[in-house]
Amino acid sequence: MLTDLRVFWHVLMPKRLALLRAARGLPRSPFRNGTFLLLGGGCVYGIERLSAWFLQKCMEVELVGPLIPRKLLSLLLMVVLAVLGLSATISAFSTIFLSDDLDPLVASPIPRGPLFYARALEAAVHSSWMVFFFTMPVLFAYGRVYSAPPAYYGWMAFVLVVLITLPATAGIILATVLTRLFSARRSRDLMTILVVVGFVALYLIIRALRPERMLEEDSFGSMMEFLGMFRTPESPYMPSFWAAEVLYASLRRVPVPHLQLFCLVTCAGALVAIAGWTGSLLFPAAFSRAQQGRSRAVGTTPPLRGRLLGRWLDAPAALAGKGWVFLAKEARAFFRDPNQWLQLLLLAALAAVYVLNFYYLKAARFSWYVLYTVNHVLLGLVLAGIAVRFVFPSVSMEGRAWWVIGTSPIWMGEFLHAKLLVHLVPTCTLAALLSAVSCAMIGVPIFFGALSVGVMLLVGWGISCLAIGIGAIWPRFKVENPAKIPTGTGGISYMILSLGYVMLMLLASVYPGMVFAQWPKRLENPIPHPGWFWGSIAFMAVLQVAATWLPMYLGKRRLERFEW
Repeated sequence: MLTDLRVFWHVLMPKRLALLRAARGLPRSPFRNGTFLLLGGGCVYGIERLSAWFLQKCMEVELVGPLIPRKLLSLLLMVVLAVLGLSATISAFSTIFLSDDLDPLVASPIPRGPLFYARALEAAVHSSWMVFFFTMPVLFAYGRVYSAPPAYYGWMAFVLVVLITLPATAGIILATVLTRLFSARRSRDLMTILVVVGFVALYLIIRALRPERMLEEDSFGSMMEFLGMFRTPESPYMPSFWAAEVLYASLRRVPVPHLQLFCLVTCAGALVAIAGWTGSLLFPAAFSRAQQGRSRAVGTTPPLRGRLLGRWLDAPAALAGKGWVFLAKEARAFFRDPNQWLQLLLLAALAAVYVLNFYYLKAARFSWYVLYTVNHVLLGLVLAGIAVRFVFPSVSMEGRAWWVIGTSPIWMGEFLHAKLLVHLVPTCTLAALLSAVSCAMIGVPIFFGALSVGVMLLVGWGISCLAIGIGAIWPRFKVENPAKIPTGTGGISYMILSLGYVMLMLLASVYPGMVFAQWPKRLENPIPHPGWFWGSIAFMAVLQVAATWLPMYLGKRRLERFEW
């Protein structure tokens, strides 16, 4: 036992040394680190204050107000379980079976148990740290609202660690079994389908609660029915129920229920033991199967399909020059990777959920212009979130083959513009489609619908340029897992800049939109403040030029000077 623990600690040594080296390098750039620390702290503080305000409003509801936070706590923990389960499954597949540094570790005389547990811990940390830091401020808000004792915060940390262990180990077990049964390519595709199905199922569960009924004026008469709907996904056999009971008891200063605590701890321990048993038994065969499934065997691809695609892509190369060669390469990479096709299912599900939300939001009886403005803000945030997953990693996805492009006599501007064009078309198409459909569902006049489509096309263009340019400024060609590309400095910088760009762009468009909305009623003086109107238009033009040209220029210069 002690020998296995020493081996486990030794396998984790490279990761620990990397963290120590990163910590020692923090004082070298205090301004950048202080900026990111300030932004992160501000985000956490904002989540905590907003959650506390919402809980206070819920508790002010007569008769049933104190019951709502208890149901919301259970719902929050259930969502955390679902998100962590999906994330841990994908992270386990990439970290445990497809990582580049696994080859020497598997070939070395390291016992299978400690090696599997070390990689499983790494996968669990990678998949849960973000959810952990976003859940903590919400639970702190509960402590603020209920004036919780100090014991609550100790129980909160303990319950969160145990709660994270449950979906992480379940995802690791599922990834191990799938990798043993199928090839690496099929397992990855199957996991993507599971993510899409899980996302849609989670949304349907939340949508079935119909929380927008709280906005209706006559909804308080049916509050008991509303609370009864909250009981639908809750079961005494779910770990989220056990965790909620423990936390809620500590909030109210009553003894913690021993049965739920015992169930929570024993279930987590049992899953950890099952994961170790599964890994020791299946890891060698699953790892071998994963390596065999990385590439397609020679001769298995029908030559006719590849030949037709090659002819169609190579035909314009003589006329378009080197730029088309990059486009052809991106098109081939897309068609040869079914994982990229399956990601379109996730986009389709996200688009359907977004449009469906506005169908339910009409029950709040807001004016069409309020919903029109809210639609712009939400759509800009959705596009920024999609771009950080699909567009931002585009340059870094060249991987270790970057030296072929870096050492060739190719102008980096053509390379970046080819990357931009490949992702600009689907991003702008999605922006225009979502804008048009949501405006039609809201009941916006035709002129404002066309104006909304034009504004969102500009936003999609700017977001795509920001993603490609910042991705080139901070490339990560040596990252083993593509999902880790947006988690570095470049990804955080892109999210901050893209959100700032979206908010500034949409704020600048508010006054011109109000002028256009009041134009038929003010024919004698259509523009009450011409300086504000033309100043807003000029600011939008300058911001659009800065968002589209500057990051692409800086990214091109960075790649020209990049040293492998």
